[in-house]
Order: sequence, then C-alpha cells, then structure tokens
Amino acid sequence: MSDPRLHLRPAVSADRSAVLSMVNAMADHDKMPRLDDEAQRRLLRDAFEKKRFEIVLAEWEGKPIGYAAFFEAYSTFEARPTLFIDDLFVLPEYRGRHAAYEIFRFCIREAKRRDCGRMDWLVLAENQAAFGFYDHLQAKKLDHWTPFRLTRADIEMMS
Repeated sequence: MSDPRLHLRPAVSADRSAVLSMVNAMADHDKMPRLDDEAQRRLLRDAFEKKRFEIVLAEWEGKPIGYAAFFEAYSTFEARPTLFIDDLFVLPEYRGRHAAYEIFRFCIREAKRRDCGRMDWLVLAENQAAFGFYDHLQAKKLDHWTPFRLTRADIEMMS
C-alpha cells in the first residue's frame, strides 16, 4: 500500500457497528433502502457466526472508510473456485486516495491465495465511476452473460 494512513484488515466480530455503518452508507450512496433491524441481525450472524461471507475493512488513520464483502462460488467450467465480490465501497469523502484500488488488490491476492480461476462482481448500470475504475484496471465486461435473479418473494411463491 502506498499511503501508510490506509490499512486493510479482515473484519472481526468487534467490527459489527463499523460493518453496518459501511453497508448503510453504501445503501445511501446507491439510493437503496437501508437494512432494517432483522436484516442487520442476519447480516452480522451470516458474516461473523455462520461465516457465509467475508469482509475486509479499509481504515484511514484508524477510521473505517470502506469495505469489500466477498465469498467463494465454484465454476465447473474452470474446475476452480470463483471469488465473488458482492460489495466494494469507499465513503465518497475518501475517494481519490487509492482505497478502492487497494481493496480490489486485496481481493485479487485473496483469489490467488485460494487458487481461484476467476473473480466476478456486478456493477450497477448507472454507476459510471465504477465502470471507469474497472476499465482502468482492464477488467473484462461480460457481454455474453446477462444476470438474472429470483427474489426471496419469488422463491417463496415458486416453492
């Protein structure tokens, strides 16, 4: 890392309030609803008790300023795990300090450590700044794949 004021580390249970603060800051930034109380409990349980996903926190002089949430999926075509980044976010007032770049590089190193065949993530169509960031890093936009989703309500209705 280029700036000694920036520190990255895996989030631990004691970081619960920082994690919720970062997730809600991302929701505000993306004009999405904040987590309600029940969703907050599930998120913290799944991260720190069930370990369904992992979080890396970025701190600037000890203050949480960003994070990435990621987990492993598996690619049968690669016959290797895929590191899927669910969120990558830096508070707007700390952008331009290379924090997002360092978080992303952390994820790359993690993918390499896990012997992943690829690393995947999604970007909101209106997030042009993110497109520019990933273009600069020479990430490949998948033109032949279209994401689909069933919501929880859809799953309930169909089961």
